[in-house]
Amino acid sequence: MLVLRDLIKKHLLAGSARMDYELNDLHQLLNMAKLSFQKTNTLIEVPCPVNICGDIHGQYGDLMRIFSCGLPFKVRYLFLGDYVDRGRHPLEVIVLLLACKIQFPKFVFLLRGNHELFHINKTYGFAAEIRTRYRIQQDAQKLYNHFNEVFSEMPLAALVAGRILCMHGGLSPDLNTLDDIRNIKRPLRIVKGLAQDLLWADPESGAHGFQKNQIRGVSYVFGEAAVKEKIKKLGIDMIIRAHQVVEFGYAFFANRQLITVFSASRYHEDLCNFAAVVLVSGRLLPICLLNAMVTRHEFLNLFEI
Repeated sequence: MLVLRDLIKKHLLAGSARMDYELNDLHQLLNMAKLSFQKTNTLIEVPCPVNICGDIHGQYGDLMRIFSCGLPFKVRYLFLGDYVDRGRHPLEVIVLLLACKIQFPKFVFLLRGNHELFHINKTYGFAAEIRTRYRIQQDAQKLYNHFNEVFSEMPLAALVAGRILCMHGGLSPDLNTLDDIRNIKRPLRIVKGLAQDLLWADPESGAHGFQKNQIRGVSYVFGEAAVKEKIKKLGIDMIIRAHQVVEFGYAFFANRQLITVFSASRYHEDLCNFAAVVLVSGRLLPICLLNAMVTRHEFLNLFEI
């Protein structure tokens, strides 16, 4: 029988080494994770203080350095999606995070990213990783499908302290009240409309309102005026999202009313980017959150890049 505490301890002690998993243990973990996500709303409520993390993309070493902020049974974490694909250890990343979510549900919160979509992780590495680790085709396909069943149950957004809206992608012209998110039914195997925008949309300087996202070929880009309008309409103070690599691990938009956070370091060979974590304290004014942001100097000390 799978013992979550032992699994978590094994991960934390192993560092960035590849782990060996029994298929039955993984399926048991996924069954528990699915039930855990099914008990949550599509918009989850997260209290302060909390550390908000962007894309991990299978970079297990970055996840370990993130946990140097505090172990996930002592410090609260909100992850904004994109756990798998591209990096060297996608299976280790998602297994550890799911185990922590189940074992410490008041400390670890997971949102869905666009790479937790079947047609994306089939292409960008996760499916191939499963096939490499489990050579019997039927076993690999069953496990891969089971992961995507769990992904389809993940929440799409979080409201931190009732004032900060968090998602993986961005805003939507279809988002007019927070209940619009709460009313999205799951599981979601195919996303469209508001759900798609929460996973895919991007802020873009110079964009007027919402315009088609030509680069991604899906969803929208949105400008500063759209951010200000939606913040006022939703009655919130700030938006925190992930989805885009940024040089110093975080970037501001719309007069610091929106933060992009990215938590996978050295993500592109031609951009030796930092990673970051947004540290949200108990003080709810945006300026306090910005003062708590990981700066370049602090990042170097914390993440040892």
